Amino acid sequence: MAHDRDAPHPDHVSYLWCVPYARKLSHIRLRGDAFLWWAEADGRYLRGPRPRVGSILAFRSIPRMPLGHLAVVVKIINSREILVNEANWVPDAVTRDVPVIDVSPGSTWTDVRQSTGNGAFGLSYATYGFIYSNKSRTIMADRAADTEVAQAPPAPTLRLDGPDRNLR
Repeated sequence: MAHDRDAPHPDHVSYLWCVPYARKLSHIRLRGDAFLWWAEADGRYLRGPRPRVGSILAFRSIPRMPLGHLAVVVKIINSREILVNEANWVPDAVTRDVPVIDVSPGSTWTDVRQSTGNGAFGLSYATYGFIYSNKSRTIMADRAADTEVAQAPPAPTLRLDGPDRNLR
């Protein structure tokens, strides 16, 4: 199956880098190189090992990909296969509906392979996991053990003594 590359699409951007492309599609407002996003999301966005539509799959920095990579989940096929949209995986191109399979032990999505077309999958790539668009300050009732939920920051201390307005 060939992947849709560079076809006119509402998610078109004038620059073909994975970071601004992922930011635009996911509405996750992080900055910096792709391999930094996992750490940057800590305390700001939920993270975890399970794909969700709209989440970002964050790839680790490796010698053949030193800046890491980001891909946006657009469909979940099953527990070990998803479709992603991404920019610059293929140099200077946007690719859509690219199959990605989880090849990690224990189905943790820490090692994946991307489709190279025609049912074949390429080399494996290490990932951190998924960054979700939910802000970490949101309190969620989630019983899944694979989701990080951060506590809301403490409320600011209110001063009970006001300025003395009787001074002239």
